[in-house]
Amino acid sequence: MFQSKRNDLLAGLVIAILLTLFVNFSFLMRWFEHSSMGEQVSSGGPANVYFLYFSLGWFFVFSFVIFLFHSSVYKMGNRLRIKREFKSFLFTTGITLVLAFLLIQLYPVLQQLILEEMLDIQPPRPAGWGGGGGTRPPEGPHEPFPDAPMPFFKPLRPSPFPRMLVTEHIFVLTTIILLVQLIRMLNTRQEMMLEVERLKTEKLQTSYNALMGQINPHFFFNSLNGLNSLIRGEEKEKTLTYLDELSQVFRYILQSNKKELVTLAEELQFVKAYTYLLSVRYEGKLFFSIQADPPTLLSYLPILSILPLIENAVKHNVISKQHPLQIDIYTTSGNMLMVSNRIQLKNELTPSSGIGLKNLWGRYRMLTGKDIVISNRKEYFKVSLPLLDKLPRT
Repeated sequence: MFQSKRNDLLAGLVIAILLTLFVNFSFLMRWFEHSSMGEQVSSGGPANVYFLYFSLGWFFVFSFVIFLFHSSVYKMGNRLRIKREFKSFLFTTGITLVLAFLLIQLYPVLQQLILEEMLDIQPPRPAGWGGGGGTRPPEGPHEPFPDAPMPFFKPLRPSPFPRMLVTEHIFVLTTIILLVQLIRMLNTRQEMMLEVERLKTEKLQTSYNALMGQINPHFFFNSLNGLNSLIRGEEKEKTLTYLDELSQVFRYILQSNKKELVTLAEELQFVKAYTYLLSVRYEGKLFFSIQADPPTLLSYLPILSILPLIENAVKHNVISKQHPLQIDIYTTSGNMLMVSNRIQLKNELTPSSGIGLKNLWGRYRMLTGKDIVISNRKEYFKVSLPLLDKLPRT
């Protein structure tokens, strides 16, 4: 919050200085021109300089106050939960216009109080006043003005609503409103980008955590049971093979937090180890077919993308001697990997939440920029996974 206030003050200071110089640019140029030529500033001595100083100071204060007030009202609108940008803009602009109107009314009062009352300075008169045949000013407490050339600028002796004064203030006010709106849009865009990055990081972490939970805890228990059965059956060669495949599965899963994308060859090597364990568990009931064109083996996909699809098929379909389940994994034209199984759903009491597929879809979209395609038509459930020819730029 402190940083935000400091940024607002700095932005308001810079904008106020620039607008002040812009509004008084012609006056400043004339002043520099006369100063460089060594001429008198005006017929009234320092009068023009004081009016210039007053104009510079006034527009600086006016711009600075309006900027800070307009920004603060925007934040107040946010606290009042004015969510729609159009309503927020109208609310903020309306209140700012009221303040600007009051400040404009204050301008002639301050000018008279500071310049005419405190400094006893009258606005410079144009040429032709005083001696030399011109029209003389009315008699009053001040001495007649001597003959003098036209001053480098003619300060307006303000009336309640002088046209030039109002035009300058409207220009400053409009510029500030547009600048605040632009700054607000840029800040909103930056906040959105930071929020997207934060959500992306959180989602990646959540995806990884969910991914690690994709393997049913019962799988480890069942794997140990399968190993125990092989040991009791004294099937030494098969037991050793089972241990090798199980260790490969564990190693691949434990290394998955260090990688995001892997080649299809790496993923299929893991899948073959994993499906071997399932084949031992569902011996004679669960079958796999894995076919991939050699050129596609060097393509990339998110790590552990096939695992949730196999788990999904095993979880929701009947697997028995009477109804064996076949899961096909193969590549197709268009650099796609297809995972397909025949639909023979269990009579489940609770419907599927689809979390596994949603997690896979979100992770795939985030890491590759592509969508998976799910087909649940006729007798087969199919999921198409796009493959990448090369790693995306980070």
